[in-house]
Amino acid sequence: QAVLIHTRFALRMILSAVILGSLTLLGVLGNAHADAASNKTEPNARDGKALSVFNVVTFPNVACGASTGYNGTCYTASECTSKGGTASGTCASSFGVCCVFNLACGASTTQNNTYAIISSYSTSSDADPCSYTVCKQNADVCKLRIDFDIMVLANPYSTTTAAADGPKVGDCFYDTLTVSNPGGTSPPIICGYNTGQHMFVPASAACNTINIDVDTGTTTTTRKWQIKVTQFECGNQMAPEMDCLQYFTAQTGTIATFNWDTTATTVASTQVHLSNQYYDICFRRVRSYCSLCLSPQISSTIAKIASSYGLSTGSTEATVKSAFGTTCTGVTTQPAKAAYGDYIEIANLQPSIGTTGTITTASRLCGTVFAAPSTATIAGATACTWAKPFKIGVHFDEGESLVATEQAAKKFNLGENIGSTNIAAGGDGYGYSGFWLAYWMNAC
Repeated sequence: QAVLIHTRFALRMILSAVILGSLTLLGVLGNAHADAASNKTEPNARDGKALSVFNVVTFPNVACGASTGYNGTCYTASECTSKGGTASGTCASSFGVCCVFNLACGASTTQNNTYAIISSYSTSSDADPCSYTVCKQNADVCKLRIDFDIMVLANPYSTTTAAADGPKVGDCFYDTLTVSNPGGTSPPIICGYNTGQHMFVPASAACNTINIDVDTGTTTTTRKWQIKVTQFECGNQMAPEMDCLQYFTAQTGTIATFNWDTTATTVASTQVHLSNQYYDICFRRVRSYCSLCLSPQISSTIAKIASSYGLSTGSTEATVKSAFGTTCTGVTTQPAKAAYGDYIEIANLQPSIGTTGTITTASRLCGTVFAAPSTATIAGATACTWAKPFKIGVHFDEGESLVATEQAAKKFNLGENIGSTNIAAGGDGYGYSGFWLAYWMNAC
């Protein structure tokens, strides 16, 4: 009975506590409701602070198009200023600004979509050499794409009228542009006219440097450049997976060797490719497209008017014909005779579109007539490949082989400066010019 009494007492105490707590809670809620009702027209500072928490807007720092026509990165206005950029237009539904970054000579950056611009280089006041250092924005960045939106430097050595000039033709004697690739093979040295060209380089943990060295004693060329550097994270399909210096993603377009003036409608006798150029040009295959075709962008059949393809000399003494296979040795001899130093390499290149089952044993092309490596022909022609991945290997050695005078017997294999200057049929190019080719992909 005593235990029962104590138990009843304990239950009463618990019940009283619950009732008391409930009444207290109702009182608090009532007071809060009353406070809210009495303050409908009197907002206080505490309410404002609470509201601001819900007004914070965040957005990704993605690429954007600036009002100036450049590419930028979307940041808040304060972030853009603190990072050293310039606001140009808005982004993120006007919550952000399109922030454009422009590097000065000697500066470095980790920002994506960075520009380096000199509209007219002054040999008396601008820095020489002018270097730009680009570091990875984060550890996921694998590639840097360097676009030469504008790139005009002094031309390479291009005198092609004397035999003694051969070893010097295509050398960047005056100005040079180099790109570092710490821990790997650096891209080739370039100079001259390279507007519209681009390079892909591996993004180094030690940073990459673009170095422009100008011969300030040479003032006949108005140097200018606009370089854009874009960072690509690993796996981005707009960047090559392989070690390709150039990568084209469109279904159709053109490709050219460095120092090819793509604004010209004819091929000048002073058009020379650069020395020591070893790199790959790759193409991203468009879905449902299975073959890649190529032909000279400027194709001539008129005597003494050159086409936009020329790598070494003709393949026979009396007639200029296409050259391929073991004829393209990769080593220029002085005089040329029967060995041709410069060539491009394309697997299974065949006449016209052809079929996927066609296999060709020769993949090297040289000479001054562009054609598939089958039977030597005097006429240039479209050639295509079904071999995947679509890729062109460029192999240009140190010099060219020239002759001092026109050969009376038209021995076209003796010098790279013969060819289009005296043939009757036309259709070939200068043996030292390089190439400017149109490309397109065909549906499966």
